[in-house]
Amino acid sequence: MNNKTQIKKKSLQLLIISIIAIVVINIISSKVFIRWDLTNDKHFSLTSFTKNYLQELKGSVMVRVYLDGDELPVSFRRMKDEIKNKLEEFKIYGGDKIDYIFINPTESNNKDVRYGIYKQLADLNLKPVEIDNQTQEQSTKTMIFPCAVVTYTLEGKTGNDNHDTTLFREIGLNLLKADPKLAAGDEQNIFNSVETLEYEIINAIYRLSQIEKPQIAFVEGHGEADELSLVDICTELSDYYDVRRGPINGKVGVLDNFKAIVIAKPTKTFSEEDKFVIDQYIMNGGNVLWLVDATTASMDSLQNSSIEAVLPLDLNINDMLFTYGVRLNGNIIRDLQCGPIGLAVNGPNNQPQIKLFPWEYYPVVLSRRKNPITKHLNYLICHFCGTIDTVGTNKPIDKTILLQSGKYSKVNNAPCTISFETIGQRQDPNDYHQPDQTIAVLLEGNFESVYQERRGKTINGTYYETKSSVKPSKQIVVSDGDVIINDISTKGEPFPLGFDRNSQNTFKGNKEFIINAINYLTGNEDLLTIRLKEMKVRILDKQRAQQERGFWSFLNVVVPLLIISILGGIVFIIRKKKYSAPKQK
Repeated sequence: MNNKTQIKKKSLQLLIISIIAIVVINIISSKVFIRWDLTNDKHFSLTSFTKNYLQELKGSVMVRVYLDGDELPVSFRRMKDEIKNKLEEFKIYGGDKIDYIFINPTESNNKDVRYGIYKQLADLNLKPVEIDNQTQEQSTKTMIFPCAVVTYTLEGKTGNDNHDTTLFREIGLNLLKADPKLAAGDEQNIFNSVETLEYEIINAIYRLSQIEKPQIAFVEGHGEADELSLVDICTELSDYYDVRRGPINGKVGVLDNFKAIVIAKPTKTFSEEDKFVIDQYIMNGGNVLWLVDATTASMDSLQNSSIEAVLPLDLNINDMLFTYGVRLNGNIIRDLQCGPIGLAVNGPNNQPQIKLFPWEYYPVVLSRRKNPITKHLNYLICHFCGTIDTVGTNKPIDKTILLQSGKYSKVNNAPCTISFETIGQRQDPNDYHQPDQTIAVLLEGNFESVYQERRGKTINGTYYETKSSVKPSKQIVVSDGDVIINDISTKGEPFPLGFDRNSQNTFKGNKEFIINAINYLTGNEDLLTIRLKEMKVRILDKQRAQQERGFWSFLNVVVPLLIISILGGIVFIIRKKKYSAPKQK
């Protein structure tokens, strides 16, 4: 066998082996899915909850992102790239069920088309932000829509006749987590927004894909907030839950089918029968969100008089909360970080006009706690909130502080008075020396019954034995009932929760906090833990970049050319030595 035949035979064998190896690798890769994220903060990795949920998704999802165009500032281009990367990760695990598109809402030259898009976004409560573009020649404003619309479609057969039906739902997402103290395009805002992208998108998909929703209930019968005052949060919660409301009426077991109950701003005393029902609901693993005022302070009284006497409010539930691990104190927090109040003052020509003043009884709270409920929470506003103390040494109960007042706050104990007389006066921060007053607490574990010393209770002629805790449960206690209440216009129309008619600002944290709290209570911790995922913020030092601009330009342009020249010279010398003719002897 000559050399040519051997070479052909070896080449054929190598070709066959290569083909077999490629086929085997493809078969293995189709069965085994492996991805490596080499970043320190797992920047490109999705949580296990997101991966599993996308893989088991029944319907199809389309994400329309309205952040595109050549006019985007650099920070928002970075945000767009991050959104695209995240959606690509969603597609990897969701496959053909996930699709997305980027849209420039200002691209069309047709004004009617542009305004039509703006209206569609506005109907979904998606609003643009204006960015100042500063150049040496001029200053211009650019309108940016850092938002998305997520649609969910599910086709199948339903009903007794097995008719083909199509379920179509959509929801709008504001993707920019803007800190009011920073410009909209500030890099810190962009990083905060990028950090919550996975949660925002999977949360939207989760809400849209829920077919059979768990039940929650708003308890009535003790002067709680009425339906109109809770309409906005109930509408929002209806994306997750079947929301009910009604009185207890001392009916033992009436709460058993609810994943959680909400007690929103009660103003009348609880009967022992209703307390027993709630207590036994908790002993059986029920979860409660308490939003309770401990004083009588309210703006309604101040509207008729410039001064109000504030008294402790006895709702006959202090013994319950104390047994569970907290105490509501009869006091009011005053905080220099606060919302405004509008008062009539004399304007030009003695004409009355409304002027805004800081109202220290309206604390504006920004959570600094890193837990699933409050991490990345926007600012929220409270009205006449008091303080909470954690009490008892019951080891099975875990107590987590969720919300606190600001750095410059103090407490007035009831009875006391509230007056408009101090408005407009300059306040000394040194007088506000009681910082970080607790406003909200999470309790988790196996609770003791407030009726444990009693064997049972007779209600409406029926005797019920007192049960000890048989299942762990969760409770969140907030010392402000107004944190869940939406304002109502003079025409009787509800404003969005957190909307302040004085400043015309919306404190988004109110709605976020309530939704996160209910989701946590009902067992959606996996969804909320995505909020704990952190990325390391690597913000560009603009001043240093400007100062060292010449050096880095030189380094990036000249050094590569120098390296190429050196390598070229080395290759030339090697080739010259290798191929130069040997000297004749």
